[in-house]
Amino acid sequence: MGTALPIFIYVALAVLFGLLVMAVTAILGPKKPSPEKLAPYECGIQEITAPKRRFPVKYLLTGMLFIAFDIEIVSFYPLAILLNKLQLFGLIELLVFLAVLMVGYVYVWRKGAFTWE
Repeated sequence: MGTALPIFIYVALAVLFGLLVMAVTAILGPKKPSPEKLAPYECGIQEITAPKRRFPVKYLLTGMLFIAFDIEIVSFYPLAILLNKLQLFGLIELLVFLAVLMVGYVYVWRKGAFTWE
């Protein structure tokens, strides 16, 4: 516990600082909503006609899944480099990490996130 105490203090201070900044912003920040600020389209160009259809969200889901699984795969590199030093413990950790990743992949696959319509 003694060696981890500075880490706990650092994390606690970081969380408190984040909460303090959010509270000060909420209290002191301007609260003047206008129709322009509340509009979903804010680039300054007025809409001529209403949009005919909504943008499909399936591309967003694909992008988010790509980023999530890409970050997971990038996490394998340091483990692969240190696998010789970590020996059996590193191998077990790698297999557990891979199992968790595969559970997530199978879940997303079963939910139909990879099917295109």
